[in-house]
Amino acid sequence: MSIAVRYQSRGGNTKMVAEAIAKAAGVTAEPVDVPLNEPVDLLFVGGGVYAFSMDGALKTFVDALDLNTVKSAAAFSTGGFVSIAGKIASRIKSAGVPVSKDTLCLKLGGGKEKSLSDKHLEKIDEFVKAVQMRKE
Repeated sequence: MSIAVRYQSRGGNTKMVAEAIAKAAGVTAEPVDVPLNEPVDLLFVGGGVYAFSMDGALKTFVDALDLNTVKSAAAFSTGGFVSIAGKIASRIKSAGVPVSKDTLCLKLGGGKEKSLSDKHLEKIDEFVKAVQMRKE
């Protein structure tokens, strides 16, 4: 199964989570401005919360997805008090790509975290395994 991870991050928290997801999935995380060069079976895509919504670059990336490039996707987000994983999943679904019912939101606080806790890493591993298991 081919897997890709794309993220949008301003402060670094979402990048850190995306890299942990990618490590668990055995791939490399890339920002949303790096195009998918070939079709993937599963795309993990996420971003942070900005004014209770997602960044414009993430919206543009998600809106360009289609079944010719992505067979299925899973959404994740970071934030202090609000999750946008559901909004990301809905937008992906609106683009015509099936979305995993499993989402991940890690509430990391308002500032840039220095590292992920063991509990965060455990949640990430569980998320990746659950999404992959449903995909198989």
